[in-house]
Amino acid sequence: MPNNAQMTADRNLFSDKELHYIKDFMSWELLAMKKCADAASRCEDQEIQQLIQEAGKKHIQHFETLLAQLPS
Repeated sequence: MPNNAQMTADRNLFSDKELHYIKDFMSWELLAMKKCADAASRCEDQEIQQLIQEAGKKHIQHFETLLAQLPS
């Protein structure tokens, strides 16, 4: 039976396929951030612009969460 340190180390390892999925997710979040920034910059209604900016911030948070999962 593996010890706790080994179990923790094993959880930090990703297969190539899992890393590919994470890369794809990060690309999608990056694209969503860019689209939100573009839409907000074109929006004339301040209230809608703020909502779009908030959606963009959520995509930034998702991107950063995914980034934090990658091995260093």
